[in-house]
Amino acid sequence: MHKLLIVDDEPMIRAGLRTIIDWESLGFIWVGEAASGPEALIKHGQLAPDLILMDIRMPRMDGLQVIEEIRKIDTSCHFLVLSGHADFSYAQRAIQFGIDAYILKPVDDDELYENVVRIAGILDKRSEQAASLGHRETLRREELLQLAVSGDAASYPEIWKELEQLTGVTAKSFQLLLIEWSRTEEHTSAASIAARRRLTSAVQSNRAGWTFSSGAYTAVLLKDYVVQEGTGELLRQWVQQAAQEQRYIAVVGEAVPALVQLPSSYEAILAAIKHSFRLSSGELHLVGGEEQALRAEADEEQLQLRLQELAQKLYYMLDIGSQDGVRLMLQESGELASTSRLSEQRIKTSFAQMLTIVLNKLTAVHVQLAIQDELRIVTDLYKQTNYDEMMALLEDRLSQLAFRLGNSSNVSVIKQITGFIERHYAENLKLETLAELFNYNSGYLGKMFKNFTGEHFNTYLDQVRLRHAVELLQQGLKVHQVSELVGYANVDYFHAKFKKYKGMSPSSFKGMVKSDAERQES
Repeated sequence: MHKLLIVDDEPMIRAGLRTIIDWESLGFIWVGEAASGPEALIKHGQLAPDLILMDIRMPRMDGLQVIEEIRKIDTSCHFLVLSGHADFSYAQRAIQFGIDAYILKPVDDDELYENVVRIAGILDKRSEQAASLGHRETLRREELLQLAVSGDAASYPEIWKELEQLTGVTAKSFQLLLIEWSRTEEHTSAASIAARRRLTSAVQSNRAGWTFSSGAYTAVLLKDYVVQEGTGELLRQWVQQAAQEQRYIAVVGEAVPALVQLPSSYEAILAAIKHSFRLSSGELHLVGGEEQALRAEADEEQLQLRLQELAQKLYYMLDIGSQDGVRLMLQESGELASTSRLSEQRIKTSFAQMLTIVLNKLTAVHVQLAIQDELRIVTDLYKQTNYDEMMALLEDRLSQLAFRLGNSSNVSVIKQITGFIERHYAENLKLETLAELFNYNSGYLGKMFKNFTGEHFNTYLDQVRLRHAVELLQQGLKVHQVSELVGYANVDYFHAKFKKYKGMSPSSFKGMVKSDAERQES
């Protein structure tokens, strides 16, 4: 709509001019009125009208003087001069100031209507031309920005000069934001296009910069709007509101003082987005903050070794049915993976390997579990498109498994521990390890164990091991094999323990068993 200002010192005339024709149907909206020349100058500065109905004779400052002053700063405003006198000299002067018509009072409705229609046509055409020019500038700016970030403009200094003109040479800094919209069955490419339009509206209405396409990404060139660690909340809100329910990854580069530095900033952002599997949706991730931390952590070999350690603990936590323990182990392994330099595929493969080891061990000691059913979690793991989603899946499924195993029978903590010892006696078990698993103080747990079993923990563990050693020796296994299978790395130590337990050495016991067998055969 075009803006209309009415200037006349007679209130009744001003009121009549507002209703004499249907201004809105002709594309005009009444924005204000003035009763004197000085007031008209003020209103012009405040309202920037497209058309002014100007009374020519007013006290203190006549209409022609007002037009003369306005013409010094505004050559595009249109004027319809209204006069109660057919004074040729007035009309001649008015024409010199570029007025559109000189209309005598009382105003003829048809004459006013015809002139307003003519002026509306001129304004409409001007608006179309401005819109067309603005559209061409937008397309050209987007084209140049695409060239700039890709590095293709490096050999063309004239492109940088043109881009500076289209973005404003007075800018003190520029900063790139790159957004990767999630593509799912629910959120198609059409949803991404709609999100970009909403973001463009927010960025441009706040004069923060310009949006443009860069391959599969939506890019935003921020002008004098520096996002640093702990800042950028308003920008984050714009992106989140534009996305609505759609997931996205948003990475912001470091601020640069000149447009020619955009290519290097863009490359750093792309490197960060390659690790987008680990980046959470709904946040602005800064290159140089988080990315530096990513590069400072362990390499793949260190990650694999650490996950092997955590796999054993996770196995123990599942074995005893500890949901809290499972969550803790996942948190530790998750923090380790999220700060590594591995790709999405390597992270998933590392977790898949860890889970396969754990679930194979678990189904070997819990016969009620079916390995094929439990390993479905590995298949589902590879389907996840985001690190947070993957960790949520693991926590949900493994917590459910721990719940099933922990509630298989209502046994006391000590009975759970003795059952655990029966399953893991060959491993390097310590009271401190079990105290950590079951969330007890080791000293207190030792007293509880002694009161319940009548034996100290180490003595009880030796008894379990030696009982199984007897069974293995009876099966004909060699002494050094049995020593290793029941958890004694040192054969001499095993000899001493066995002799104390059975009153003879394991070799003597094995010989006695063999002699008894031969006598029975004869």
